[in-house]
Amino acid sequence: MTPAEKEVRLARLYDTEILPAYAARFALLLARAIDRRPNARVIEIGCATGAFTLELARRFVPDGHLTALDASPAFIAEARARIEAEAASHLQIALAAHPELPASIPLPDRSADLVVSNLAVATAADPRAAVKEAARLLVPGGQLALSAPLRGTWSEFLDLFRDVLRENGKLESLGAVDRYVAALPDGETLARWLAEAGLKKIEVTTARWEILFRSAREFFFAPLIELGPLAQWKRLSGRGDQMQDVFFFTKEAIDTYFKDRVFAVTIVGAAVSGLK
Repeated sequence: MTPAEKEVRLARLYDTEILPAYAARFALLLARAIDRRPNARVIEIGCATGAFTLELARRFVPDGHLTALDASPAFIAEARARIEAEAASHLQIALAAHPELPASIPLPDRSADLVVSNLAVATAADPRAAVKEAARLLVPGGQLALSAPLRGTWSEFLDLFRDVLRENGKLESLGAVDRYVAALPDGETLARWLAEAGLKKIEVTTARWEILFRSAREFFFAPLIELGPLAQWKRLSGRGDQMQDVFFFTKEAIDTYFKDRVFAVTIVGAAVSGLK
């Protein structure tokens, strides 16, 4: 599957397979962190299929103006269709795709009263730099609000994954997984990213929930996993037959430990906000 084909598939599955149990839960946290601002100029970074875009529009438009950006043209197409389908085409919502998001945002300094990102900024390849780029857009007194998965997310899988690597003597891969887990942010890390970007009055809110899978097969083939962290997990485990063996034994471990009961996987979510 090419990257473009993967984007199209992800955009088509997002509302039914990823939004309800995952992205929408982060959006709820994020919505509570956002200040109400009259006549606000709002920028959303990583709008996906536009579900949170419409929530922002209900809060800030028509008095304000909303610009929603995403790196994927496929997502922008889905967002535009959603807005039109919900009879919101008259709203002042500018939608645009920009492939370098969120590392580079094609907007000038001090162009927003509020910058919002549900997952996109905090999960960028270089989240610290992406936070600074997002903060650049704010006027003095403006607010940046982000959501992010924290360390502890997918912990049940990752614990079994590490056990399999340890039992099979895959010490190099085990070290790679340990470094991957250690690099996942906690709440203090999120707050530090905003502080380094020059923001003040930083607040972090966290929540924990579970996503249930009936089997290891359902887990690995769920679009949330298959189109999300699975590719990175595979890279951590090695290549070729080594990778295939590791995931076979991990699947067996999940089905053994969770025989006759669901595989409940923890998500640790956070919303962080700060003022410029």
